[in-house]
Amino acid sequence: MKSQVLDVQTLKTFNDEKRHQETIWSDDHARVSLICMKPGQEIVTHTHHGSHIWMVMEGTGQFQSGGKTQSITTGQIVIVPAFEDHGIRNASQENLVIASITAQGD
Repeated sequence: MKSQVLDVQTLKTFNDEKRHQETIWSDDHARVSLICMKPGQEIVTHTHHGSHIWMVMEGTGQFQSGGKTQSITTGQIVIVPAFEDHGIRNASQENLVIASITAQGD
């Protein structure tokens, strides 16, 4: 496999009905997805068998985990250990774009 540089600005896609999530790269070990949310859209609280990393590429959101909520914004990285509940809501008036990195199978 060759090295790649992915341009989020050209890859991001939004849907008026629900959040848009698309795998933008994967191999046998990991997957990178781009999650695009319009205001009011969310990822409901859930868990994974492996660690999960979210990188906020654009906008602001509300990160929920362990019954607590905190604001996240462009440039921040959210690291969630295996089996810890987590979700994100776009409570702002602007679009939210997140790069999601997970191990394959999660």
